[in-house]
Amino acid sequence: MLTAEARIPTDRPSRYLVQLCKHFDNKGRHLTHRPRAHTLPELRPDQIQAEWTDSDGTLRLPWGQCTLRALPGTLRVHIEADDQENLDRLQDLVSTHISRFSRRDPLRVEWQSPGADVDAPPGEQAPPHAFDTP
Repeated sequence: MLTAEARIPTDRPSRYLVQLCKHFDNKGRHLTHRPRAHTLPELRPDQIQAEWTDSDGTLRLPWGQCTLRALPGTLRVHIEADDQENLDRLQDLVSTHISRFSRRDPLRVEWQSPGADVDAPPGEQAPPHAFDTP
Protein backbone atom coordinates (compact mmCIF):
# COMPACT_ATOMS: atom_id res chain seq x y z
CA MET A 1 0.00 0.00 0.00
CA LEU A 2 1.39 3.41 -0.99
CA THR A 3 0.65 6.44 1.19
CA ALA A 4 1.09 10.21 1.23
CA GLU A 5 0.27 12.90 3.78
CA ALA A 6 -0.31 16.63 3.71
CA ARG A 7 -0.59 19.12 6.57
CA ILE A 8 -2.48 22.14 5.32
CA PRO A 9 -2.25 25.27 7.48
CA THR A 10 -5.66 26.95 7.79
CA ASP A 11 -7.74 28.87 10.32
CA ARG A 12 -10.73 26.69 9.39
CA PRO A 13 -9.62 23.04 9.21
CA SER A 14 -13.00 21.65 10.27
CA ARG A 15 -14.82 23.70 7.63
CA TYR A 16 -12.70 22.29 4.81
CA LEU A 17 -12.89 18.73 6.16
CA VAL A 18 -16.69 18.84 6.32
CA GLN A 19 -16.99 20.59 2.95
CA LEU A 20 -14.80 18.01 1.20
CA CYS A 21 -16.62 15.06 2.77
CA LYS A 22 -20.09 16.50 2.05
CA HIS A 23 -19.07 17.19 -1.52
CA PHE A 24 -18.00 13.60 -2.13
CA ASP A 25 -21.04 12.28 -0.27
CA ASN A 26 -23.25 14.29 -2.62
CA LYS A 27 -21.13 13.29 -5.60
CA GLY A 28 -21.72 9.68 -4.71
CA ARG A 29 -25.48 10.16 -4.63
CA HIS A 30 -25.74 12.56 -7.56
CA LEU A 31 -23.11 11.59 -10.10
CA THR A 32 -24.83 13.57 -12.84
CA HIS A 33 -24.47 17.01 -11.22
CA ARG A 34 -22.16 19.41 -13.06
CA PRO A 35 -20.41 16.70 -15.09
CA ARG A 36 -17.92 19.11 -16.67
CA ALA A 37 -16.63 20.14 -13.24
CA HIS A 38 -15.66 16.58 -12.31
CA THR A 39 -13.21 14.12 -13.74
CA LEU A 40 -14.37 11.00 -11.95
CA PRO A 41 -14.95 8.61 -14.87
CA GLU A 42 -17.04 5.48 -14.70
CA LEU A 43 -18.12 5.79 -11.07
CA ARG A 44 -21.34 4.54 -9.59
CA PRO A 45 -22.83 6.14 -6.46
CA ASP A 46 -22.07 3.04 -4.38
CA GLN A 47 -18.35 3.37 -5.20
CA ILE A 48 -17.95 6.60 -3.20
CA GLN A 49 -18.36 6.46 0.57
CA ALA A 50 -17.91 9.44 2.88
CA GLU A 51 -18.10 9.51 6.67
CA TRP A 52 -17.23 12.48 8.86
CA THR A 53 -17.56 14.43 12.07
CA ASP A 54 -16.31 17.97 12.68
CA SER A 55 -12.85 16.63 13.47
CA ASP A 56 -12.36 13.43 11.41
CA GLY A 57 -13.40 12.20 7.99
CA THR A 58 -12.90 9.27 5.66
CA LEU A 59 -13.43 9.11 1.90
CA ARG A 60 -13.39 5.72 0.18
CA LEU A 61 -13.11 5.63 -3.60
CA PRO A 62 -12.26 2.80 -6.01
CA TRP A 63 -8.68 4.11 -6.21
CA GLY A 64 -8.01 4.22 -2.46
CA GLN A 65 -8.86 5.95 0.79
CA CYS A 66 -8.44 9.47 2.14
CA THR A 67 -8.44 10.13 5.90
CA LEU A 68 -8.79 13.70 7.15
CA ARG A 69 -8.27 15.18 10.61
CA ALA A 70 -8.95 18.75 11.73
CA LEU A 71 -6.33 19.91 14.23
CA PRO A 72 -5.85 23.42 15.66
CA GLY A 73 -4.63 25.48 12.69
CA THR A 74 -4.10 22.45 10.42
CA LEU A 75 -6.04 20.09 8.19
CA ARG A 76 -4.15 16.81 8.03
CA VAL A 77 -4.80 14.55 5.03
CA HIS A 78 -3.57 10.96 4.65
CA ILE A 79 -4.18 8.97 1.47
CA GLU A 80 -3.61 5.31 0.64
CA ALA A 81 -3.67 3.54 -2.73
CA ASP A 82 -2.58 0.21 -4.18
CA ASP A 83 -0.31 1.71 -6.85
CA GLN A 84 1.41 4.95 -7.86
CA GLU A 85 -1.13 5.82 -10.56
CA ASN A 86 -4.00 5.70 -8.08
CA LEU A 87 -1.99 7.54 -5.42
CA ASP A 88 -1.30 10.32 -7.94
CA ARG A 89 -4.98 10.38 -8.92
CA LEU A 90 -6.06 10.77 -5.28
CA GLN A 91 -3.46 13.46 -4.60
CA ASP A 92 -4.64 15.43 -7.62
CA LEU A 93 -8.30 14.95 -6.74
CA VAL A 94 -7.90 16.14 -3.14
CA SER A 95 -5.55 19.01 -4.07
CA THR A 96 -7.87 20.25 -6.82
CA HIS A 97 -10.94 20.23 -4.60
CA ILE A 98 -9.22 21.93 -1.67
CA SER A 99 -7.90 24.60 -4.04
CA ARG A 100 -11.38 25.12 -5.47
CA PHE A 101 -12.98 25.34 -2.01
CA SER A 102 -10.38 27.87 -0.82
CA ARG A 103 -10.47 30.33 -3.73
CA ARG A 104 -10.87 33.41 -1.52
CA ASP A 105 -8.06 32.45 0.84
CA PRO A 106 -6.03 29.93 -1.20
CA LEU A 107 -4.65 26.90 0.62
CA ARG A 108 -1.53 25.13 -0.53
CA VAL A 109 -1.40 21.33 -0.46
CA GLU A 110 2.10 19.88 -0.26
CA TRP A 111 2.27 16.09 -0.17
CA GLN A 112 4.93 14.41 1.97
CA SER A 113 6.15 10.85 2.34
CA PRO A 114 4.54 9.10 5.30
CA GLY A 115 6.21 9.91 8.59
CA ALA A 116 7.94 13.00 7.20
CA ASP A 117 7.93 15.92 9.63
CA VAL A 118 7.15 19.01 7.55
CA ASP A 119 8.61 21.24 10.28
CA ALA A 120 11.85 19.27 10.63
CA PRO A 121 15.02 19.92 8.63
CA PRO A 122 15.42 17.68 5.55
CA GLY A 123 16.38 14.13 6.45
CA GLU A 124 14.82 14.16 9.94
CA GLN A 125 11.74 12.00 10.32
CA ALA A 126 8.78 12.20 12.65
CA PRO A 127 7.98 9.21 14.85
CA PRO A 128 5.97 6.48 13.06
CA HIS A 129 2.86 7.29 15.12
CA ALA A 130 2.87 10.98 14.14
CA PHE A 131 -0.37 10.78 12.16
CA ASP A 132 -2.19 8.91 14.90
CA THR A 133 -1.78 11.58 17.57
CA PRO A 134 -3.21 15.12 17.45
